[in-house]
Amino acid sequence: MKIVIPILILSAAIVLTGCLDDPDCNSQTTNFVNIKFYNSDNNEVDTLNINEITISGTDSVFLEETDASYIKLPLRPDTVQTTFIFDSELGIDTLILKYNIGTRLVSEDCGIEMVFSELDYTRSDFESIEVVNKILVEQVTEDVKIFN
Repeated sequence: MKIVIPILILSAAIVLTGCLDDPDCNSQTTNFVNIKFYNSDNNEVDTLNINEITISGTDSVFLEETDASYIKLPLRPDTVQTTFIFDSELGIDTLILKYNIGTRLVSEDCGIEMVFSELDYTRSDFESIEVVNKILVEQVTEDVKIFN
């Protein structure tokens, strides 16, 4: 029994270090923007009754008939701005987000990934908007605040 435990520990160490040679190809970047809705009177998270959200230049409807305090929407990778049309309880609102698209080499084995940076807005029909994160990464849960 005394010899079994060291053998198990040694085996586990060999297996785990064998995985270290493989590159970590998990991308940390994303083309999704995280939007949270806030009440402009008290700056607390608020819920918006959304009929639908579409992206100009596409036929897709990204959200339909939902109450949301948080949404995650894709930015178009084929251009440097995306126009979102919100049909909600407030009426029709347009939000145009602009950004830079760059690439970075993850590793020789993994290749390159797209990096969405310098996020900002050029137009918003909402009462107020604040961009709180300029570079889109997976770990961040809030990129844009919309106040109503």
